[in-house]
Amino acid sequence: MTTLVTGGRGFVGRHLVDQLLAEGSEVISYNRDFAVDIRAGLTTVQGELFDIPRLTETLRKYHVERIIHTAGQSHPGVSIELPWTTFAANAEGTLAVYESARAVGVRRIVNFSSECALGNLDLDTPVREDVKPEPTTLYGVTKVTGELFGTVYNSLYGMEIASLRVTEVYGPGLWMPSLLHDMIRAGLRRDTFRLEVGGEHPFQFVFVEDVATAARLAATTATLTQPVYNVSGGRRVTVAETVEILEKLLPGSSYDIGPGLLPQWDSQGAYDLSASSRDLGYTPAWTLERGLETQIDWIRSLDEAP
Repeated sequence: MTTLVTGGRGFVGRHLVDQLLAEGSEVISYNRDFAVDIRAGLTTVQGELFDIPRLTETLRKYHVERIIHTAGQSHPGVSIELPWTTFAANAEGTLAVYESARAVGVRRIVNFSSECALGNLDLDTPVREDVKPEPTTLYGVTKVTGELFGTVYNSLYGMEIASLRVTEVYGPGLWMPSLLHDMIRAGLRRDTFRLEVGGEHPFQFVFVEDVATAARLAATTATLTQPVYNVSGGRRVTVAETVEILEKLLPGSSYDIGPGLLPQWDSQGAYDLSASSRDLGYTPAWTLERGLETQIDWIRSLDEAP
């Protein structure tokens, strides 16, 4: 089976490509930037999402049977500074992927959405997929848009598009701005990490390998009963609780964080993974402690590199 991964050179995309190759799939890695990656079963193609002729040609040429769409502008903070760029990449780019697939008869698409599609929710209420999206950033709006496009394409054109509503991703290869990354780096350097507020803010970190696994499962499962699925690490922790874990993993680290919520991040209840477990067979495999150890080792290797 041949899978096209948009953004196959990106953070999640790299891990996903590795998993697909390991299971014996033929993989087409479609990226806007030129890249050389010579491995058995892997073909790299340079192209833009909005270049529908290029994308449809690629789908036909390599007899693609499924698409996993990870590419786009993937940080809510950046969307505030670059609203039009974010809309073009995430909304128009996603629609171009759907339309290209429809044109050549590729029905199964796994689209990457985000917890940011939902906005702020009641902290004590479990988050199921039927919650009403009320995004607080333009990035979140584009993710809702991708979800709704998928629902319409499924209804009108008989597509099989599933959007994964993914929580806060971490792991080796993350270069985007990240609170967790900053906390780890400060701990490694024995610098005191300070925040005036935020100790009670909840995060639902999910390790990148688990995200890749969820996408791979969604691309191959026989039955999709709904257009959106939650993907998280299965555990919600506050910033203060994260500090406790980091202090054990990084002896000598120091954190000075005030109470309250972080105003620049959405706050939400614990994600319900029952639908993802039922239809996709997804269960998080990485504990937060194990994932943080891996993240720490990766950041340490960067600091030690010549």
